[in-house]
Amino acid sequence: MRAQLTWRTLLSLVLGLLLLSPAVEAAVAMCRCSNSYTQLLGQLRSQANLMKDTSCLLEPFIRLQGLDTPVLRESCMKCSRAFPSEDTLRGLSRHGFLQTVSATLNGILHRLAALQQHLLKGKNMPEMQVATRNIQGVRNNIYCMSELLTNCSETPEPLLPGPRATLMPSTLNFFKSKLEGCQFLCGYHRFMGSVGQVFGEWGNSLSRNRRHSPRQALHKGARRARPSRRVKRPVPRGQLFR
Repeated sequence: MRAQLTWRTLLSLVLGLLLLSPAVEAAVAMCRCSNSYTQLLGQLRSQANLMKDTSCLLEPFIRLQGLDTPVLRESCMKCSRAFPSEDTLRGLSRHGFLQTVSATLNGILHRLAALQQHLLKGKNMPEMQVATRNIQGVRNNIYCMSELLTNCSETPEPLLPGPRATLMPSTLNFFKSKLEGCQFLCGYHRFMGSVGQVFGEWGNSLSRNRRHSPRQALHKGARRARPSRRVKRPVPRGQLFR
């Protein structure tokens, strides 16, 4: 009897670990943060470049939902605009950028869960689970990068309000929900491409990144733009009568 209880206890613990909530998963990964800025930045760049590839999620969704025709595919490629643009992301501070990307990815996780429940119910699409794990991995690395910047005396800034992706597909028209789903995934891939572009513009070393921060460059430009105060030289008296 005791052996059975022990086995059941171990089994429940294993299942509990396998079914960790995203918050718990993040907490576990947070304890394993790397102290290497270069390593974290390289991982974030690689992850973003991988996740911008439409063959990882959008293309399987199009085929599975029966949208693989020229007309419907063209509609799918009208990417959702419910994501921060690349210019918006580039204009944020590093902390603001990391916080905005993390919050947007959290909304994407909710939307993927909604798509799984309403449009993929009973259908096998392993790419959805892979995308979910990739997003969680990026959020974990973003947390580690934020911690690293904070420890290096970077001042965190409040998260700027931005557009959020809707979490639930439309229930009025199932076909419309399919199009909204593929347009959302198109927007997701484009967003990750923008994230990768911004990460690609970060300096490869933390000290170099601090020296060439956008704000410092802005202040330097402002100082250069100020008119210099020239001291007028006195004119010799002899020249006044010429």
